Amino acid sequence: MGISTEQDRVHALHRLGVLDTPPEERFDQVVRLAQRLFDVPQVAVNLVDADRQFTKAAVGLELGDTPREESFCSTTVGVAERLVVRDALLDERFVDHPAVVGGGGVRFYAGQPLAAPGGEVVGALCLVADEPRDLTQHELDLLAGLGRWVERELALDADEVQAREVQRRLLPYGPLSVPGYEMAGTCLPARLVGGDYFDWRMVDDTLQLVVADVMGKGLTAAVLTAGIRAMMRGASTFNTLGESVRRTAVGMTDDFAETSTFATLFACRIDPGTGDMEYVDAGHGLALVVPPDGPSRRFDSEGLPLGTFVDDTWTTHREHLAPGETLFLVSDGVLDIHPSNAAVLEAATRVVREYGDPEAIIAYVEEFVRDLDLEDDLTVVVVRRLP
Repeated sequence: MGISTEQDRVHALHRLGVLDTPPEERFDQVVRLAQRLFDVPQVAVNLVDADRQFTKAAVGLELGDTPREESFCSTTVGVAERLVVRDALLDERFVDHPAVVGGGGVRFYAGQPLAAPGGEVVGALCLVADEPRDLTQHELDLLAGLGRWVERELALDADEVQAREVQRRLLPYGPLSVPGYEMAGTCLPARLVGGDYFDWRMVDDTLQLVVADVMGKGLTAAVLTAGIRAMMRGASTFNTLGESVRRTAVGMTDDFAETSTFATLFACRIDPGTGDMEYVDAGHGLALVVPPDGPSRRFDSEGLPLGTFVDDTWTTHREHLAPGETLFLVSDGVLDIHPSNAAVLEAATRVVREYGDPEAIIAYVEEFVRDLDLEDDLTVVVVRRLP
């Protein structure tokens, strides 16, 4: 392989986001099945980096790193086609290999190349035995089929990496500077990236906040979310809040129909001078104002999500954010932690009053969920009007 091709291959491997990740059942089940089908003591999914081999899944072998020069699978990657070595002691390429003459005692090896979505060979699914053997055509076909299975799983990882990058680019670079207000926000991705995003910007001297959640996972959800963000930003410049939401829904109609999905959305505009607020809630239902004391106020949410009906409309409601009060917005990923709206209201009220500062609240949330296995993304936006 030429230098540029090898660089492309290594870059493709890194883009998968699989290197140095812990074991996963979806790969483990492939190697277990291969061991039963081929009756060999060792099977592995090996990914070959620039100077090392990372074993993602294995039976009969240790997980982790191996120097590339000690890797049989590096040869498979180099030839970019299936490699079957009946007897390594009779093959001049491997007769002096450490795994053959050392304690490994490798005699038989079969490696099925694994390609990234772009076609770059990034590793191999390999069978290893301590006795010479041949593979029938049926067995070769089985090995190829298992290799395609692994490639599909790797493609899911590539999709996930792209989705995370799309999601990251949708988020604000930092809080706005609005006299008399503090704000902070975060979007914490789950195991499978969904379609969460939040946005804040000034529109006609008002602070506009948007939190949206596309129902779906992966790159498709992330792309739909990008469309909603673009539509909402474009419409907001020249329209009322309610009309901006309506135009966004209309503009996304075909996309929602083609993907059989929908999106919840909360949008509001706050007059920084008075604290007067107007808001539209399209199936979101997780927005509240927390005062310094007394009961918190959860916003009305009778509107349906975007994409539910083609000609739907949404009501614009009024609220007020008084000095010392905090607006708390959260996506439905919070329901993985607190299973009811009442529990969310209670938890949000407690956290806001305990930590006060929006950045401190976000830091607490990020630390709290760090070790949780969330099924859905969790987005939190906090805006506090200073006393």
